[in-house]
Parts: sequence; C-alpha cells; structure tokens
Amino acid sequence: MSIPMAIPAQIERPPLRDRFMAVATLALATMLVEAAPLRTTLTVARVAKRCTRRRASVSEAVSTVAARDWASRFFPSRAACLEVSLAAFLDSALHGRSVDWCIGCRFDPCESHAWIEACGRPVGEPNAPDRPFHVTLRI
Repeated sequence: MSIPMAIPAQIERPPLRDRFMAVATLALATMLVEAAPLRTTLTVARVAKRCTRRRASVSEAVSTVAARDWASRFFPSRAACLEVSLAAFLDSALHGRSVDWCIGCRFDPCESHAWIEACGRPVGEPNAPDRPFHVTLRI
C-alpha cells in the first residue's frame, strides 16, 4: 500500500500545557526507543491506543505535531523520526485522542521512516514526496 505524505505542521509557539506535554512525551519516547526493546515500545503504544476515547481530527493532530516540533527544537538528545512520531502518538493518547502510528519503508534508495496519521492522512509530512513510503506497521 502506497501512502502519499501530506499535511505539513506549522511550527509556532503552542499553549503552555501543550508545550509541557510535548516535552514530557518526547523524553518518554526517547527513553523507550533508546533503552527498551522494540517489543516493549510497541506494547506501550498498543496500550496507549486502547486507552483513547475518540479519533483525533486532522486539526488536533496538526496542533499536536506543532507542539512536538516546537519541543524538539530545544531537546538535548537525538530526536529522529521514530522518537518524534512516537512522541506525537503518545501526546495524542494522553489527551484521549487516537491517531495511527505508522512505520514504513521505501526502496531505491532503501529508507525507513515513522509518522502519525489522522483520518487516514499523514500529518506533519511533506505534501508531495518524491517517493511515497509503504506502511509496514500501523498501530
């Protein structure tokens, strides 16, 4: 299944509560990815998704990604796509909103990537990628 990337997030100063949550979830996501086995990270993500009350709208997902992007500018550790997408996923879950956490790949050249989706559309990704990613895992 080929997914075109869409809906870029704007980096602006989010409300204080959203900034605090973004910093906390970015730290948690980084610890999970760097210190825990992948199966533990996936289990945490599945449990977090089960605890959500409703699907997130695209605008809610965009504001979550904007807060995450704002927090990642000041984060002292490594924050690649796996960490920042997991942080946005966990942030949405802590707000009671469900988004999909996707991990995918593309070939020629071989590359992997992680992102979140709301309403079946990638959030915070380029509008027109040169080669779309194929979803290999969706939580």
